[in-house]
Amino acid sequence: MAELNETLDYGKPDAKVNMGGWISKAWELTFSEPGVFILLALIYIAINAVASATIVGVVIVAGPLSVGLFYIAFKKIKGVPFQIGDISKGFSFFVAAVISSILISLFVSIGTSLCIIPGIIVSALYMFTPAFILDKNLDFWNAMEASRKVAQKHVFELSIFIIVLSIINLIGIIVCFVGVLVTFPITILATAIAYDELVGIESEAE
Repeated sequence: MAELNETLDYGKPDAKVNMGGWISKAWELTFSEPGVFILLALIYIAINAVASATIVGVVIVAGPLSVGLFYIAFKKIKGVPFQIGDISKGFSFFVAAVISSILISLFVSIGTSLCIIPGIIVSALYMFTPAFILDKNLDFWNAMEASRKVAQKHVFELSIFIIVLSIINLIGIIVCFVGVLVTFPITILATAIAYDELVGIESEAE
């Protein structure tokens, strides 16, 4: 497991936030294989629905599935073929994925209870944690810290980005709920694209 050098900055020095560009590119990637991404979203939602029967179930699957989604998103961005079953790759990072998911959910909940806005900011700071777990093979805390260090440079813009992504998924839910099967992959890909442009994907995702 890689260790985070406190003096190392994973962010690109000249990186800029481009929310419109990220979402536009994510839209294009999603609709290049709409059936595949709709099925992927359906599987993700179904697994979480089954797991939500118990708190333990949610805790076990949420983090690894998020890492698995980034695995697929990274492959799509790099133009590498992938399979729906690749979502299970996140379980190869089980401990880091589960613990980081629990901690982030706790931090966001605390932030949200303090008048919502702090919760949005916390979500923005830790939004790249699954990506760092996958791409840099970091443990849960180092991945969270790496995400925080990158995001805090653009915390205002990324907080707005979180809100925009939430609105996109909300629209998907409002459209007979079925729309979220399209909007969800778009938001995941947009986040992965943001990571690629702010940090840079290094792993081969293989």
